[in-house]
Amino acid sequence: MKTFSAILLAALLVPVAARSEAVPGETEWMGEARQWAVGFVGEKPSYCRLVWDDELGKTVEFRQSLDNVMWLVSKDGWDIPAGTATKVTLVGYSGTKTVAAEAFDGKTLRILPADGKTGIAQIKKILKNSFVGTPDMELDFSGNEEKWVVPLSRLQQMYTTYVNCLNRLVPANQARPVSDKTQPF
Repeated sequence: MKTFSAILLAALLVPVAARSEAVPGETEWMGEARQWAVGFVGEKPSYCRLVWDDELGKTVEFRQSLDNVMWLVSKDGWDIPAGTATKVTLVGYSGTKTVAAEAFDGKTLRILPADGKTGIAQIKKILKNSFVGTPDMELDFSGNEEKWVVPLSRLQQMYTTYVNCLNRLVPANQARPVSDKTQPF
């Protein structure tokens, strides 16, 4: 029985140890809950990943660095030609909005709510609202892909982990880290 317990314990600990090693360009996963995960990528520029994986081949990912945010949607089996542009309709708490999307890679679209800083601000607003309790969002694609329901309502419990990841992006000699524990005195 001791041998079985030792083997079981070793089997459970190996993936955790493997995940915690930060290899440049690879994701160091910091936490996960209810199909959402937060990870840190230490390549230059470093960024945080907030990923929803439906475990059936669909993923939604937000990548945030110090000066940029990207929103990516992927599905195993998609074969998107380079340079492809399309539209995605977002249905959520703030109504319905059709936005542009472009090929990121063969199985991934990059959603572009607007150009430049306006688009970055809109994606950050979606994230911020999700962490304080937003209903799920529906993605309706222009092609024949079925509608997706992205469970933004499950993100609340990932807030602290995501803030911890964002704090890793700020160099030690720069501004104070992001925190929800501030005081007015």
